[in-house]
Amino acid sequence: MGVMEIFENANYMYCSLAFVTLEFLWDLFLIYRQRKTVKDNRSPNEDVQKLMDNDTYVKARLYSLEKINFGIIKDMYDYCELGTMTLTFFLYTFWKFSGKTIQYFGYQDELIQTNVFLFQAAILSFVIHLPWSLYSTFVIEERHGFNKMTLGFYFKDSMKKMVVSQMITTAMVTPLIYLIKWGGDYFFIYAWGFTFAFTMFIFFVYMDFIAPLFDKYTPVPPSPLRTAIEDLARSINFPLTKLFVVDGSKRSAHSNAFFFGFYKNKRIVLFDTLLDDTCNPMLGLDADGNKREFPSDTDEDTSVKKSKGCTQDEVIAVLGHELGHWYHGHVYKPMLLNQAVILAMFYSFGILVKNTQMLADFGFEDEQPTLISLLIIFQFIFSPFNRLMSAVSVFITRTFEFQADRFAVSLGKGEKLQSSLVKLVKDNLSFPLADKLYSTFNYSHPPILERLAAIREEMAKKKEE
Repeated sequence: MGVMEIFENANYMYCSLAFVTLEFLWDLFLIYRQRKTVKDNRSPNEDVQKLMDNDTYVKARLYSLEKINFGIIKDMYDYCELGTMTLTFFLYTFWKFSGKTIQYFGYQDELIQTNVFLFQAAILSFVIHLPWSLYSTFVIEERHGFNKMTLGFYFKDSMKKMVVSQMITTAMVTPLIYLIKWGGDYFFIYAWGFTFAFTMFIFFVYMDFIAPLFDKYTPVPPSPLRTAIEDLARSINFPLTKLFVVDGSKRSAHSNAFFFGFYKNKRIVLFDTLLDDTCNPMLGLDADGNKREFPSDTDEDTSVKKSKGCTQDEVIAVLGHELGHWYHGHVYKPMLLNQAVILAMFYSFGILVKNTQMLADFGFEDEQPTLISLLIIFQFIFSPFNRLMSAVSVFITRTFEFQADRFAVSLGKGEKLQSSLVKLVKDNLSFPLADKLYSTFNYSHPPILERLAAIREEMAKKKEE
């Protein structure tokens, strides 16, 4: 029996589950290596002692261990759930259930059934994964001082996310299924063109119409911080149009900053958790009702400073890094790669979907729904390719992070970038040590010690110039 004949006679479901099993075991091996790294390093080494005190290190170590242990159990459950549902042809049963649901209301249409199926699947997924999410948020994150949500806020927020997500999914999937069925041999071009246009539309409306449904984005008022950010933007011709602070502290104590927008409509968003009391322009009035004074980094009176957050100069250094992503085109380059990959995947889907045995191996012997074909081919059949692209994506992102750091150094922000990264590591209780193999496949950002060393090296090169 030849190789091609063996491949043609193989059961696609069993082959897919075999790869999923190998993938699970590989991930388990990697997470075990990281767990060993965290567990064995009970006290900070010489390099880590330069970053944080022993108490912070111990807290970061315990936080990391708890997340890893929880993640291992969660991954095991997810693997067992996927395997059980696949082997028992749950997808087929659930599809039939959605069909009976619309028949009860007098409908019999694949597009309607597709949307009912997705809605029911979203509810089922929410219920199944709710205990895991609650434990992660209200036990692990709460225990380590990061969760800021109440139970009521959590459920309200989750319901809003589900409704918005379902609306977007319906608006995207319905035309996509229609185009696949209508487009003939060139459907992959229409499907790709639609998904690209839809993605761009969501991107353009997100900040104005979607993000405000979940968080409050407040324009940064006149302040030393605003002036410094505007000066930075002008110095590199960054087309800044709006500057916001988002109330991330109502959810979590974790901090972040990012820019958003295309062409000459760029916006910068700062999490309020990123800013310390010396530069946060959102703290309002003092006890006497007067506008607050904003002390400089060199102010001798540090009593007003809080233990978390970055100073103004450090925030500018962080933004120097973020704007480095803009300067080097780090938004457009991955987008072009992703679009090429999506087009190729739609083309490959057009070839694979003709193989009726593929869906039959997953239980769909009497019908071949378009949505189910998409789910099975993109999730199972393409899983080796998806895994490869995930590794490539991590490598590219890490490369971009180093490049953005070098850009910040070129702006003279090297020292403050280092101190801001150290503060962010401590504030977020990020464990500073990482297994090399684990970080290679899982860290989109370089480990902190590696990153700081690269910044210092770039600063040394700049001094020699």
